[in-house]
Amino acid sequence: MFKRETQICVFLENKPGRFAEVCDLLYANGVNIRAMNVTPSADYGVMRMVVDDSGRAIAALEGERVPFLESDVLAVEVADRPGVAATLGRRLAEAGVNIEYTYFSGAAPGSNALMIFMVSDLDKALENLKEPPAD
Repeated sequence: MFKRETQICVFLENKPGRFAEVCDLLYANGVNIRAMNVTPSADYGVMRMVVDDSGRAIAALEGERVPFLESDVLAVEVADRPGVAATLGRRLAEAGVNIEYTYFSGAAPGSNALMIFMVSDLDKALENLKEPPAD
């Protein structure tokens, strides 16, 4: 399944406990993090995530004055098995769509993984990925 999702990028001070505070805030507001990546730097980190209820997450972050940005990303829910990332990467390349960055969730055996892609042209990616990846 291919679809447009809202990605939330939270800017975290690079200090002990800040990651836990944001995760606790989302948990306290009933928000489930479906996929996440944290990129560090010397003074701050960027916590990129896709959640099950972006509206509720955004309201919680705004209420606590946590700095964040929203962006649209390509979300792909597929069986967690070898070769899926390569197939999707190839299909996007063939469509002329560049992958700027990506991150995935893990999945239990027999479950689906959630793959998140920031791409150069989301509409073009969705148009060219109407069909599920081949087995």
